[in-house]
Amino acid sequence: MSDNTAVLLQAMRMGGSLPPEIVDYMYHNGAFLLFLGFPQASEFGIDYKSWKTGERFMGLKMIPPGVHFVYCSIKSAPRIGFFHNFKAGEIVVKKWNNETETFEDEDVPADQIPEKKRQLKTMDSSLAPYPYENYRSWYGLTDFITAETVERIHPVLGRITSQAELVSLETEFMENAEREHKETHFRNRVDRENPVRTRFVDQHGLPIMKIREGYEIRFQEIPPLTLHQNRVGIEYSDRLYRLLRGLGGNWKQLLAELQIAFVCFLMGQVFEGFEQWKRIIHLMSCCPNSLGSEKELFMAFIRVLFFQLKECPTDFFVDIVSRDNFLTTTLSMLFANVRDSAHAGDELKKKTAQFKQYLTNQFKWDFDCE
Repeated sequence: MSDNTAVLLQAMRMGGSLPPEIVDYMYHNGAFLLFLGFPQASEFGIDYKSWKTGERFMGLKMIPPGVHFVYCSIKSAPRIGFFHNFKAGEIVVKKWNNETETFEDEDVPADQIPEKKRQLKTMDSSLAPYPYENYRSWYGLTDFITAETVERIHPVLGRITSQAELVSLETEFMENAEREHKETHFRNRVDRENPVRTRFVDQHGLPIMKIREGYEIRFQEIPPLTLHQNRVGIEYSDRLYRLLRGLGGNWKQLLAELQIAFVCFLMGQVFEGFEQWKRIIHLMSCCPNSLGSEKELFMAFIRVLFFQLKECPTDFFVDIVSRDNFLTTTLSMLFANVRDSAHAGDELKKKTAQFKQYLTNQFKWDFDCE
């Protein structure tokens, strides 16, 4: 990224309308997304903004460099989307497939890029400008997400869907056996009508389902904390350190995962994103022994969570976040751990107390721990 682009992006992150010189600069240096063949009157969105498409819609222009989330849906179909790290001047082409009701990549060979750029001039009126009025909010929600984060977490098949394709373990086993002729040692039951057929069932006799390979969001595995563990005094810093080691010791990638999980749920409507978001918050709230050694992580964690809760639509809290009092119960542990820590430091204690007061004033939550 050039120095000029970095300066302009910084100006845009401050919010407000763009002066003419920045509009002109971003037209020539921003990225383009061609979304060809997408049905009229369907939902199409990028980051914090979505629209109903018109008959001439062919994509977006003036996309600022960085990671963005693009999503769409037709009629009452579930949302599908993708993250992409757009580069300055890049042209990304997707083509809608009416039969499969999804988008497909259309590669642009290097020798065809000049011709594609010339075509953009004739397509200009069919390309919607990036919604810069929402860029500040988007940047605040995603400032830790990098190209590395997207590469690590994004589904192998390149699409994030709010209604993942599920497959039973039985079906997966049969498909794998047919391809590889291998045996497995899963718990099984013999089907009396088909004695050689393997059945995979849970304790209730129901088929065990999983997301089909290639469609799953590749979140870091975090062991769940059971209900009886949800109290002050629980210490799981060892789990946090193990998780950080799995991320190459880079705590910023943990916060990037917290952010991308939140976006997957808020914009992508993917429930697994919400579950991972909760798991990370729960883990961070149960690590009193790491408050001293990981001050920088916890300071940034408070900031990320503050911005997420500040930007949430009201109905998000009523219908989802406040359900089962998850945040009040979990954050009560975090606040108590920081308050009682001899190693957290004054700055972290101050920021945490301010965050607690904000939540109390804004949402009338009670964080008193027994």
